[in-house]
Amino acid sequence: MSDDMTMFSEEERELIRTSVNRLLADKWPALKAVELSAEPAAVKDIWTELESLGVPDLGRDPAMGGLREILLVFEELGRACCPAPLIGAVVANLVQKHVEGTSDTVVPSPTKNLYAAGLGAFDGDLAAGQLTFAEGKATGIAHFVEGAATADRFIFLLNEPSGVAIVDASAPGVSVGATPALSLPDLSSVELTGAAATFVPVPVDELKNIAQIVRLATASRALGSGQRGYELVVEHAGTRKQFGKFIGQFQAVQHRLVDNLIRLDGARLTLDAAATAYDQKLETWATFADLALAHLNPGLRQLAIDMHQLMGAIGYSEEHELPRHFRQIHGNVSRFGGAFRARAEIGAYLVGGADSRLQGI
Repeated sequence: MSDDMTMFSEEERELIRTSVNRLLADKWPALKAVELSAEPAAVKDIWTELESLGVPDLGRDPAMGGLREILLVFEELGRACCPAPLIGAVVANLVQKHVEGTSDTVVPSPTKNLYAAGLGAFDGDLAAGQLTFAEGKATGIAHFVEGAATADRFIFLLNEPSGVAIVDASAPGVSVGATPALSLPDLSSVELTGAAATFVPVPVDELKNIAQIVRLATASRALGSGQRGYELVVEHAGTRKQFGKFIGQFQAVQHRLVDNLIRLDGARLTLDAAATAYDQKLETWATFADLALAHLNPGLRQLAIDMHQLMGAIGYSEEHELPRHFRQIHGNVSRFGGAFRARAEIGAYLVGGADSRLQGI
């Protein structure tokens, strides 16, 4: 690690990226990604493989890195379209810092316990549902929960009382239903009817920070999909001929490829700036995050459309890799209030200052 123990060097970050990339290429190959995603056993297997790299400890162990490294791994998961349950793990790891004593007893490590997270009132989507906790039991419904099919435990953010409720997925009173949607990974609704739960008090501001980190994580996953889609189209442009020329030789195609390369670089740089602000404990880091989300949302959407148009008819075939990246980009950037929420929070900050961050838009 570099001299600054809170920050990894770029060489170390590249080693992390390369390690995750190679593992996923070997254990989660593109040709099998769709069928593997539909198998809970396969998702659990890849989580075990990622454990060898320390991925489940992201957010729990500072030696594994900060938010920059978390987003880096999410980008690689997006590139591979791998639904590893890292969101639930990161939420659980961030929550455990607020537990006194032996936190592994209250918030078991995600290494052997797969988590799925529901953000409730902190989701940013009014349709996300909400839960209540009283007398050791949780009641309510949480929509748009990813990873529910493989979860051993659910972790739900609550605003009243302020904290999280941890629920065993097999506990009585827990009902899970699939939510058909464009989004990748798949989403579910989780209904609790007096389910036994462990409550961990967490300050509201910290719950907002956790929700903001989840928003950045899904955006990074969309960025990974965009990067992979871009690489597929660049390869196609160098092999596909039209009118006796490679289509990459046409200036119109070149311009669109350059435009989308700029979109990718801009998204990566703004996400990195937001993550760096968080790692450096800047009070205004959440506004950096909103700026990144507001910037990359329309850019990655346009990239997804351009990639299909440049690829041609083959890119619309479900046998091809591109459609899954199209769905993952659109599904991830539209979650948690999307660009509308990010712009609203930027406006609130400009008008009212750092304490005017919105909740529940």
